[in-house]
Amino acid sequence: MRRLVPFAVLAVALLLGGAWLYRQQQAQAPRKASFVIFGGLTQVELRGVPEPAAAAAFGAIGDVLQRDQRAWHPWEMSDLLRLNAAIAQGEPYQTSRELAGLLRAARDAYASSDGLFNAAIGGLVDLWGFHTSDYPITTPAPPDGNIAATLATRPRMDDLRIADDGTVVSANRAIQLDLNGLAEGYAAEQIAALLRERGIGNALINVGGDVLALGRAGDRPWRVAISSPQHEQLAGVELQGHEALFSSGNYNKFREVEGQRWGHVLDPRTGRPAGGTAAVSVIHGDAVVADVASTTLMIAGAQDLVRTARGLGVACVVLVSDDGAIWITPAMRRRLQFAVPPARLSLTEDLGADCRGTTPARGSTAAAAGISNAASRTPTGR
Repeated sequence: MRRLVPFAVLAVALLLGGAWLYRQQQAQAPRKASFVIFGGLTQVELRGVPEPAAAAAFGAIGDVLQRDQRAWHPWEMSDLLRLNAAIAQGEPYQTSRELAGLLRAARDAYASSDGLFNAAIGGLVDLWGFHTSDYPITTPAPPDGNIAATLATRPRMDDLRIADDGTVVSANRAIQLDLNGLAEGYAAEQIAALLRERGIGNALINVGGDVLALGRAGDRPWRVAISSPQHEQLAGVELQGHEALFSSGNYNKFREVEGQRWGHVLDPRTGRPAGGTAAVSVIHGDAVVADVASTTLMIAGAQDLVRTARGLGVACVVLVSDDGAIWITPAMRRRLQFAVPPARLSLTEDLGADCRGTTPARGSTAAAAGISNAASRTPTGR
């Protein structure tokens, strides 16, 4: 009988050890959830989170995204549409805290981009028919006279006044706001702040194909890919800590008529789709800046990439022109692993070694917008 005691103790120890190992494996298992918002897909993957805590976090994320859709949607009924209606009537409008924060971020982006990022041109976006989720658009482009008439009203973000209580007044009734150029970055930072508040430090937030990485994917960095205009993998990159990779291009959302294609990114100077650039990808420590920058650099193009990126506080950029040439900053070149070595690769002037970036001219857009917790720290822009 005494000989059986050690074996019994060993069996109990093995059972307890197996249970502990199972709990550890379960805690480290990826937890994933998907949300349909703004006509696109948002996916969140968590690491090192028990299932009950992950489920609670996903429920809170869904609530935030639904609230955002009710506040920001540019063509379905929303707080933003009611604000646009008040601006057209010359009346003040008190917005929600979330919409006011997004507007402040858009106004600061307008300043740091020298006006290339202009969320006040929603009238032009609507004129071109880009208030839709159904692409491609196959109807004719708007008449030149209509474009010129809308441009003549000079819609500018610096005509907007936002009070501390969220009340918005515009000096220009022609302003119609469209915040799609930074809404995904802002939503990603909102999710990041929510996760930090819950003690969750390792996550990959994918908002419509753009990503914000938090921490690590287990024992390694998060690995993501950049698509080419041909819908193939252009390059891979590893992200960790608090890094965003955002891209913009003319190959997913566009109008095409009789072989002529117009991308959805409008140049506020001409009222027409930006030309010459097929795609831009940016890495930055602030998802809002990364989102803004990817859109703005589509407009600036290769010829003005360095000056514009410097103004936005961005050091890591890769730009693909319509003819297939690739322009890349030195810091981005050190981060990317190209799937196929590019035949035409040009290195730009060095904009800094840290892909998390420098502070834009008006400061971190996430911080300016009032996004809380770690997501609002000063960084280390569709």
